[in-house]
Amino acid sequence: MEIYPNLSGNERLDNEFVIAAHSGVEEAFNQLMNRYKFAIYFMLLKMVTNRTEAENLTIETFGKAFSEISQYNHHAAFSTWLFRIAYNKAIDHLQNRAL
Repeated sequence: MEIYPNLSGNERLDNEFVIAAHSGVEEAFNQLMNRYKFAIYFMLLKMVTNRTEAENLTIETFGKAFSEISQYNHHAAFSTWLFRIAYNKAIDHLQNRAL
């Protein structure tokens, strides 16, 4: 698997964790979650303005990311991919809440 050469040091580290996580290394999943859980949570909290909903959406975001880790494109930053999943989760949630 080729990794895009213009990634920053943090992005390269993320990619190493993603590769390990894709191979089933549970600690790699934990490292990625620890790196991004607060940023994802606070982004979601701004969007949904409810702590419980933001916590649930954070869990759902990581669940989806990890279940679909094989679909991650290593030519972009993992954080971009992860935040897009979170954003889409929030939009879906807000649309369902409005119904």
